[in-house]
Amino acid sequence: MYEIYVRDQYFNRVAEVTDYQQLDLIPKFNSPGSWVLDIPTDCEAAKELIKPKAGIIVKRNGKTILSGPRTQPKRRWDSNGDQLTISGYDDLVHLQRNYASPVPHGPPYTSQAYDIRTGKAETVMKAYLTDNIGINGRSERKINNLLVEVDKGLGNTVTGRARFHNFIELFTSLALSGGDLGFRVVQVGKNLEFQVYTPSDKTNEVFFSPLLGNLSEFEYTVDDPECNYVIVGGGGEGTDRILLEKGNNTSIAKYGRIESFVDRRDTTDIKELEQAMNEELTQKAEKTSLSISPIDTESIAFGRDYNLGDKVSVLITQPNEVVDIETLHYFISAYQTIPVDVERVRRIQEKLEVIKDVVREIKITITPNGENISPVIGTPDSLAHPLLGIFDKMKKITRRINNLERR
Repeated sequence: MYEIYVRDQYFNRVAEVTDYQQLDLIPKFNSPGSWVLDIPTDCEAAKELIKPKAGIIVKRNGKTILSGPRTQPKRRWDSNGDQLTISGYDDLVHLQRNYASPVPHGPPYTSQAYDIRTGKAETVMKAYLTDNIGINGRSERKINNLLVEVDKGLGNTVTGRARFHNFIELFTSLALSGGDLGFRVVQVGKNLEFQVYTPSDKTNEVFFSPLLGNLSEFEYTVDDPECNYVIVGGGGEGTDRILLEKGNNTSIAKYGRIESFVDRRDTTDIKELEQAMNEELTQKAEKTSLSISPIDTESIAFGRDYNLGDKVSVLITQPNEVVDIETLHYFISAYQTIPVDVERVRRIQEKLEVIKDVVREIKITITPNGENISPVIGTPDSLAHPLLGIFDKMKKITRRINNLERR
C-alpha cells in the first residue's frame, strides 16, 4: 500500500525505505506538513537521509501523498540498538522559507513600494511565485526544479499587495478570498510543482458517524468568534480617511456584536478594503475543530472517497439524545434529495450536531503492521490547542508588527 523513497538534493530517488519502525505523516491544508521517520542507523536509506538537502517521497496506492526535505536527523544508541529518527517537512515549506518582494528583481526596491497584482486567485499566486522564486526569479533566489502547473484561472478575482510577505501568509489570504482554494507543492518526476486546486465539496456524499460504523472516536470543540463586525481603515488621515464597515448578521444574532478594526492605510482601493473586511470576518468567525478516528468501509475510504482539503459531513448526537440508525439513514437521504417530510427532518436535526467543514490535516501513522488515519476537520486557524491560544495571539500581533515594518 505504501512506498517510501529517499531522494537526494537533485530530487533523484536514491533508495527505498523498507526497514523502518514507524513513519508519522501530517499533511496539512494550505500549510507545510511534517513527517518523522524511525529507521535503523545501518540501513542504506539512513546513509542517504543524513545527507544535507535529502528528503523523502511517500506514495499510497501509487499516488504521492507527501514529499519534502529532511531538517533534523537524530541518532540514539544504547545497548539495545542504534536508531535514527529523521524529521522533516513537506515541500510546501519552500514557500514558508521565502517571501514575495515588492520588486521581484530587486534590489534596489525604489521603483515601487508594493507588487500589486489583480486577477483570478490562482493566476495571481502563480505569477508571484514564478517571478520571485520560480523560473523568472533572480538566479540567487530561484529554487531549482520548481515549476508551476498550467494555470486554469481558478477562484474569484482578488488583489495581492506584496511587500516582503512570506508566501504562505500571502497565499493563504489570496486563497481564502479567492473562494477557499487549496495550494500545494509536490514532487512530479524530478521537479517540484506548485499546484492550485478547488477542494471538493463532499458534504452530501461523505458522512461520518458512530452510528454508521465508520467512526470509532471523536473530539469536538467550538470557539466563540473573535469578531463578527469589522471596520476597515484605508488611506487618509482623520476625517479624510476611508472607513468601511461590515457585519455577519447571523453571528451577531447568536453571539452579540463583537467588533474589530483592520488597519489598511496602505491602500485606498475599495475592492481591496472590501477583501480585507471579508477576510477578517472569515478568519475571526466561530471556529470549530473536530478530530476523528474513522474506519475505512466499503462505502467510505480515505484516498478514494475523501482527501485533504475536501469538505465532509460528521453527524453526532447531541448530549442526552438518541437517534437510531434507520432515522439517521433517513436524515442522510434528505441531504441528497428534497425531503418528503420536512418536519420530520427538522425534528431529527434538533437531536444531531451536524458538522460540515474542511479536512484541514490528516495524521497518518504507518508501521510494518499497518496504518492509522486521523483526519482533523475545522475552520481556518481552529486547530491550535486552547492552552496555546496565547501563542496564536502573539502570532497575530507579530503579523501586524511585520506589516508595519515592511512599509
